[in-house]
Amino acid sequence: MYSTDLAFIHDAGFADLAERAAPEVIRILGRQGVQPLTARRAKEGQQSRRKAPRVVEVGCGSGIVARHLVDARYTVVGFDISPAMVRLARKKVPEAKFHVAPLTQAPLPRCAAVVAIGEVVSYVPAGRGSRPPPAICKFFSRVHEALTPGGVFVFDFIESGLQRTYAAKVHSDHDWVIAVHAELDRAKRILTRRIVAIRKVGRQYRRTQETHRQWVYNRRAIAKALAVAGFTVSMSASYGRYRLMAGVVAVIATKRE
Repeated sequence: MYSTDLAFIHDAGFADLAERAAPEVIRILGRQGVQPLTARRAKEGQQSRRKAPRVVEVGCGSGIVARHLVDARYTVVGFDISPAMVRLARKKVPEAKFHVAPLTQAPLPRCAAVVAIGEVVSYVPAGRGSRPPPAICKFFSRVHEALTPGGVFVFDFIESGLQRTYAAKVHSDHDWVIAVHAELDRAKRILTRRIVAIRKVGRQYRRTQETHRQWVYNRRAIAKALAVAGFTVSMSASYGRYRLMAGVVAVIATKRE
């Protein structure tokens, strides 16, 4: 997913969610006790000698959220399945470390928080039934293991795809155009987007075609899987003041001490 040209187009034309959600996610981290370095003061009023808290971003994309986190004085480690996205992220946020790895295989380091913004977990096939797949349950357990006591896991997932379908949408800029068709399967559990992108590079035009599939998850099942993994969970339709798309659920999960 997200080959070179589609990664470029996504970064250039579809950064709104990440740009608007990132400041709210940072506020959430602060309220949950994951304070950036500048907020940590020693008793005598001096800057604490502790290192900036590490935030791991899974599905980091082109580094938009990571840029906000680094600017807020967090240490960031990012993972993404797309090598093209990781290349963009490394250019955008040279202070952070980025690795190519899917969610289910990313070697999560010890950290104060894990974030996965943009329905990242919904890309993992859900299988049959309403329960989350074993891969997601294992991921939740790995996140719990990586987090320090009281650490925070912030992510979102698709609960309903009923308002996410459309016959065709076309977006363009001076050097690219993209057409997207989205549909649900009969069981309304798989959201499929078929994407055709054309990008002008120099005097040439390059055509890219990809199919992206995301799975619809049951809210109660996700909450139960997180609880089993050792989290206290709250869910809503927004990250603070930023309301997500219809059918998407924002999750704040705190590691129980």
